[in-house]
Amino acid sequence: MRNLIILLFLLFAGVSQSQVAVDTALDFTVKDLTGTQHHLYGYLDAGNYVVIDFFTANCGPCQTYASEVSASYDYFGCNGGNVVFLGMNWGSDNQAVHEFDSIWGANYPSVSGLQGGGNNVVDAYQVQSYPSVILIAPDRTILNDHIWPPETGNINAEVMAAGGIPQACTVGVNEVSQKYPVRLQAVSTGKGSVILTTSLSMEPGAQLQVFSSDGRQMASFSYDGNSSSFSLSGLKPGLYVARLMNGHNKITLIKFIVA
Repeated sequence: MRNLIILLFLLFAGVSQSQVAVDTALDFTVKDLTGTQHHLYGYLDAGNYVVIDFFTANCGPCQTYASEVSASYDYFGCNGGNVVFLGMNWGSDNQAVHEFDSIWGANYPSVSGLQGGGNNVVDAYQVQSYPSVILIAPDRTILNDHIWPPETGNINAEVMAAGGIPQACTVGVNEVSQKYPVRLQAVSTGKGSVILTTSLSMEPGAQLQVFSSDGRQMASFSYDGNSSSFSLSGLKPGLYVARLMNGHNKITLIKFIVA
């Protein structure tokens, strides 16, 4: 139990003071993983609010909260409304950031530190720790320089209070998830063993993959159309991610802790 408490503290602990050293947004132009350019002042001058998630690929809390930020991205229309979300990485190349996004459920545009220009932005904003999620108003004022914890509810409340308008997401909708609603669960059986169960009902061919917090693939199972329970053993204490894939499409993803 003591080890679990320490692990949870390390994963979720954070500080509430300012985590960027500027009060007014500094302009930048960066390129995300798809090659799309993002010009900050262009977004702001068009009347948009901008949420930036500063992160590193090997940061535990960054991994934990990526899907929370992504849920807010969906809530405000997937950058199709008056709120723009960007992930700003420090220290990694496009491939490493792509793997981070895929494993940890970040669906908003991400900028790598080494190839997209993220390192320059992090340095300019003098980011103190990760993750640091900030909110910028159209007049270039940084309204909140550290939304903590960066959970979906907290982000949504801050953005709506500023003037962000929720709307349906019509960009990149995962048709596989809509066609195959599914629940994925992890149940610990002790001594580093976990049973993953799924309510999936679909044709064979899906893949159940398990990753450690440092991005290493620990297991992969092929769904045969019948089995709905998969066992893992010998796992070390830590945070893990299980995701269900159909080809290149993510159906669902969960996080679980092994004590």
